[in-house]
Amino acid sequence: MESDETFAEFTLESPVFRSVQSTLSIEQQPTNDALEVGFSPSGKDVFSMDLGFDEPNLANHGISQGSLTLQDSDKIVSCKEVMRKSPFYDIFSSGFKHSCVGSERDTKKHGSMRRMLSAAFSQRALLEQETMVSGTIDRFVEIIGKKSITEPLNMTKWYEMVSFDILGEMAFGESFHSIETEHLYFITLVDNLSRLPFAVAISRVLFPSMLLAKNHNSEFSRKQVEKRLSSRSSRKDFLTHLVQKVRDGEVEQEEMTAHVSTLAIAGGETVSTFLAGTTFFLLNKPSTMKKLTTEIRDAFPTYDTINAQRAQQLPYLQAVIQEGLRMYPPGSQGFPRISPGFELHGKYVPQGVEVYTSAWTVTHDPQYWENPMEFAPERWLDNDSQDIREASQPFSLGPRGCLGRNFAYMEMFLLLAKMLWRYDLELVNKDVGWLDEGKVYVMWWKPKLMIRFHPRVDV
Repeated sequence: MESDETFAEFTLESPVFRSVQSTLSIEQQPTNDALEVGFSPSGKDVFSMDLGFDEPNLANHGISQGSLTLQDSDKIVSCKEVMRKSPFYDIFSSGFKHSCVGSERDTKKHGSMRRMLSAAFSQRALLEQETMVSGTIDRFVEIIGKKSITEPLNMTKWYEMVSFDILGEMAFGESFHSIETEHLYFITLVDNLSRLPFAVAISRVLFPSMLLAKNHNSEFSRKQVEKRLSSRSSRKDFLTHLVQKVRDGEVEQEEMTAHVSTLAIAGGETVSTFLAGTTFFLLNKPSTMKKLTTEIRDAFPTYDTINAQRAQQLPYLQAVIQEGLRMYPPGSQGFPRISPGFELHGKYVPQGVEVYTSAWTVTHDPQYWENPMEFAPERWLDNDSQDIREASQPFSLGPRGCLGRNFAYMEMFLLLAKMLWRYDLELVNKDVGWLDEGKVYVMWWKPKLMIRFHPRVDV
């Protein structure tokens, strides 16, 4: 374990790694001058920060059926040819002998995979899964209260631990037990595998230890899936609908393993990043925190009455979650596609060029948001707001949009509701520069968030 953590530190500080990082200042925000189509110095990448949100009556923006579409009141600009995923996504199936829903570039194959997995994320499935999710969250809430009596907790890591424990339960059939043991093994592997967009290409040359971490991840995933397949458990998780297909020979076991590994990595990283960022913003705006805790505590007479369905009906909690995702989008770098050769905003994008949009840029652009650097959940409740809310798409859109978005929302609503019902939170490292110190690789590298949990005194 010590060697894995040491390697993660080395990777984050290496010159090659640091050359692709982005550091954001809280004083920085996009300007209209920057919102243009441009090419990187290498000429191999194109970035579009202007999505065509020219009018308040924006109808839609997204990548639909493999097409980049921008739509407003008087124009539709579209690339009618398929825009496939770039090699960037190979990291998700790295170490496996089969592509997965996160890496498959062929649109027909991806569609088939998505349909096969969709049953695990249906409304019925979510209702069946809630008991297990709540059980892990309940243990988390209990443990952080006891632990913080003697010392503040680094919630950046604790949110990672609970998020990956939940995804371990759902994707591998058992928890990683990180919140009980504070063991970060799988999380350290994810750190090694998810930070570099070019990790697959350079791992054999520059970072042999990264290759080892990749192999550890794939072997661990295979062992967990093997255990799940040999079990006759009636548990309801992501594998429930896949197990029988593998037993019947409809799906290869290696494909199933690649899928669940991807779900665990993507799901754990996304939710933990949201929780850390949103907690920071709440603690730096006491009036907003007070309003949220009051709504939660008034809605639920006891801790045991908290459930996902009711929590998702709380308007201010809804607004806080939407604003947290806007202010700190987990996948802020953007998700590249390969140009088939098309015109974008009057400029021809050659075939083979990667095209992507930075979620951070769009969600902090004053062209779409009033006071974009301010954490203001009220913007999601004000019917007269001039904000272009469609500009925040944390889970992407279209057939490549996040398959597990509803499951992620269930985690977010349940964890915030249960944690804030039970505790009043105190930020200990008040001088933390959350945005100044944070860095963007493929996902966020987040600074420490030291918090004490004080049991509420009115129960």
